[in-house]
Amino acid sequence: MAVQHYEGGCHCGAVRYEVDIDLDKGTLRCNCSLCSKARAWFAFAPFETFRYTAGGEADQIQYRWTPANREKPNLTYHICSTCGIRTHADGIGPDGKRTVAINVPTLEGVDPELLAAKIRYVDGRHDHFDREPDHIDAL
Repeated sequence: MAVQHYEGGCHCGAVRYEVDIDLDKGTLRCNCSLCSKARAWFAFAPFETFRYTAGGEADQIQYRWTPANREKPNLTYHICSTCGIRTHADGIGPDGKRTVAINVPTLEGVDPELLAAKIRYVDGRHDHFDREPDHIDAL
């Protein structure tokens, strides 16, 4: 598989998007305090491949959180102001380029078995995004 076109959105449909993303690159589950509470599951793509097809910034709440060991937030999280579903986040990736982090459960038409085989767990709780946490059962 390579880059493919997907559509997705929140629960109520107020926020809809499309994105060109390569799910073969895998997805990410983090155990930092925010991600563990939100049960976050992300797939990353270049920001310019993301487009709203319904709703947009005016239909969302934005949330930025700065971890204790960081000078500034990593991502801006976008949450539907009607149904409360977090559709995506955006920020600057490790390569210095703007990125979008798609909340995987908001993607439509994706084979769940394909996604489950490609999850990478990272230890964001201890700022070790290059390694797995000691325990992944709590994610």
